[in-house]
Amino acid sequence: MKINKKILFFYGLINVCFASEVGLDELLNGMIQNNQTLRSYNYQALSKEQELESQKRSFFPTLDIGATYINSNPANMISPKETKSIYGVASLDIYDGGKKSSLVKSKSFDYKASLYEKDAFSKNMALDIIQRYFLIQKLQSNLLVLQMKSKELAYQIKRAKSFVKAGLMTQDDVDKFQASYDENNYNVENVLFSIDEQKEYIQRETGIDFQALKTSSLIEPDLNVPMDDFEKTKILDARSKSIKEIGNSVGSVTTPQIKIQDTYTKYYYDDDVLAANSGLLLEKKNVLSVNATWRIFDGGQISKQKEAYTLQSLALQEQKIGSIKEQKSSFELAKKRLNAIKAQIKSSISALRSADSTYEIVTQKYEAGLVDNVAYLDALNAKSAAMSRYKSSLYDYEIAKSLFYYFAGKDPKEFIK
Repeated sequence: MKINKKILFFYGLINVCFASEVGLDELLNGMIQNNQTLRSYNYQALSKEQELESQKRSFFPTLDIGATYINSNPANMISPKETKSIYGVASLDIYDGGKKSSLVKSKSFDYKASLYEKDAFSKNMALDIIQRYFLIQKLQSNLLVLQMKSKELAYQIKRAKSFVKAGLMTQDDVDKFQASYDENNYNVENVLFSIDEQKEYIQRETGIDFQALKTSSLIEPDLNVPMDDFEKTKILDARSKSIKEIGNSVGSVTTPQIKIQDTYTKYYYDDDVLAANSGLLLEKKNVLSVNATWRIFDGGQISKQKEAYTLQSLALQEQKIGSIKEQKSSFELAKKRLNAIKAQIKSSISALRSADSTYEIVTQKYEAGLVDNVAYLDALNAKSAAMSRYKSSLYDYEIAKSLFYYFAGKDPKEFIK
C-alpha cells in the first residue's frame, strides 16, 4: 500500500509539473511553490527572524569558562614555577539605557520589512503572470482571426485561379489575393512566436509546463473597495522605524551602564606542599563585581551619530509619503481604465457588427461581379480587425481588473473566479 501511495504521489507531481491544460489559479499556485526568487525571499525572511531571536537572547546572563597556564622562572614562595587555573565568569547587564530593547525593536522591524518584501514580490509576480496569461489569450484570439482570414483567402485564391482559366479574371487578381495571404501567414507566425515567448516565461517562473490554458477570469471589481497600503509603503515604514531604533540604541551610551559580574577561579600548582604551607597561594577565589560607567563627554560624537540615524529615518518617511501618493494616483487611474475599457468593449461590439454586415454585403457583390477584389479585401481586413479589437478589449478588461486590485493594495490572485 505504501508503494502504491508513492506511485500515486509521483504521478500527481508529474501532472502538476507537466499539465496539458492549466488554469490561472494553478499557474499562480505553481509560482508560489516553485519560483526560485520567491524562495530566496523566504530564506531572507527566515534569516531576519533568526536575527531577531538572537537579539532577544541578549537579555540573558552570559557564562564563560576558561583556563590559564603560567610558567615562572625563577620560582619562589609566592610564585611557583608552574601555575594552572580554570575559571568561570557569569555576567549580567543590569541596566544599559534601553540599548538592547531598542535593538530588539529594530530587528523586529527588519523582520517585518523582509516579510513585506516577500509579499511584494509575490504580488508583483502574480500580477505579471496574470497579465501574461491574458496576453496569451488575447494573442490566441487574434491567431484564430488570422487563421480564419487565411482560410477565406485560400478559398478566394482557388476561386480566382479557376476564373483565370475561364478568362473571367486576370493573374493580377490572383497575385493580390496571394500577397494578402502571404502577409497574413507572416502575421500568423509572428503571433505564434509571441505566444511561445509568453509561454516560456510563465513556464519558467511557475515551474509548470503546459500545452493549453483553461478559461479563467477575475471577479468584477467593486469600485468602492477601500485602498490598502502597498507593501512598498509598509517596507519603507518598517525600515524607517528600524533605523530610528538603531539611533536610540546609540543614544543609550549617554545613560549610566550597570553590569554585574561574578568570577570563580580554581588554582593548581606544580608544588602542592609549597602551596599548602606558604599560606600565600590561593587554592580558589571568587570575585563579585558591579561596574557602572557613564559617558559624560565625547565632543558630541554620539549626539551627531544619533542625529544622522534620525535624518535617515525621516528620509524614508518622506519616501513613504511619496509611495502613498503614487499609489492613490495609480488607484484612481485604474478605476478610470476600467470604465474606459468598458466603453471600448461596447464600441468594438458595434464596430464588429457593422464590419460583419459590410463584409457579407461586399462578399455577395464581389461574387456577383459588382465590386472588385480590392473592395473585398478591404471588407475582409475591416472584419478581421474589428473581431481582433473586440476579442482584445475583453482580455484588456481582465488585465485592467488585475491592475485595479493590485493598486488597491490587494493580492490579484485572491480574486480569480
